Amino acid sequence: KEDMENILQSIANEVKSAGMQDSPESRLNFFVSKVKRNLHVVLAFSPVGDTFRIRARRFPGLVNCTVIDQFHPWPRDALISVAERSLDNVPSEYLDLGSEAKKNLAMHMAEEHLSVAKMSEHYLETQRRYNYV
Repeated sequence: KEDMENILQSIANEVKSAGMQDSPESRLNFFVSKVKRNLHVVLAFSPVGDTFRIRARRFPGLVNCTVIDQFHPWPRDALISVAERSLDNVPSEYLDLGSEAKKNLAMHMAEEHLSVAKMSEHYLETQRRYNYV
C-alpha cells in the first residue's frame, strides 16, 4: 500500500500536465494506462523437447495472440545433432537400434523438418497463411 501511495504521489505532476483532475482515482487510471502503453513482455522458450508443446496446448494464447520470432532457420547439421541427442535419450527397451540406424533416423528426422519448412513456404505463397516450423 505504501508503494502504491508513493507511485501515485510521484505522478501527480504528470496527471496535472495531462489536463486530468488530480484525484487518487485519476492518478491510478493514469498510472494503469501508462503501464499498459509501456509494458512489453518477452518470453523465450526452447522449441526442443515437450515443454513448449505442452505449454502451447495448455495456453493457446501463447501461440495465437503473440508474435513468434524465429531469427534463423535451423541448419541441417543442428537438426541432426538435436535428433541424435533426442534418440540417445530414448531407453533401449523402446528403441533398440544400432548406431548406424540411429544416425540414419536422425538424418531422416532432419530432412522431414526441412521438407515441412519448404512446404510451409509454398503454403504461404499459395494460401497466404503462415505455418511456423
